[in-house]
Amino acid sequence: MGPTTQGSPAGRPERPPGPAADLPADHCLETDFGPADLPRLRVALGAYATRLGLAGRRRNALLLSANELADNAIRHAGGGGLLRLYRRGALVCCRVSDSGPGFDLSVIPDRPPELGSTTGWGLWTVRQLTDGLEIAPGSGPRPRGAVVTCSVRLVYPAC
Repeated sequence: MGPTTQGSPAGRPERPPGPAADLPADHCLETDFGPADLPRLRVALGAYATRLGLAGRRRNALLLSANELADNAIRHAGGGGLLRLYRRGALVCCRVSDSGPGFDLSVIPDRPPELGSTTGWGLWTVRQLTDGLEIAPGSGPRPRGAVVTCSVRLVYPAC
């Protein structure tokens, strides 16, 4: 997983916290993840979300949504992906890229899935909890996968 002192469980090189050359100046976290990384990913996301200014319910909404996006990439799109957390103005954004078959917004139900349904809950929940949800195809010469970005607006206390 990303910025830790223990190294990546998959043996990949670490990406240090802080800006990367191709990301916005207020980029905060970029990390690969796989099935074993979800607990550590949630801890890192919590710390970075706080660093970006989220607290309380807004922070929890982002954490739950990021967990759902990562879990979907693991279960439906090749076993893992790349997560980026960054701030864009008053929005804290979580972007998950995967190498699965891809999809679009039409797969997200408008209403809660049936209680016994085994699919549909993750993205439906993300849509309910966040202030924005974007889905785009992967990039490259032979695009594969999806790039899913959810965002939570920072709320500033009244003066």
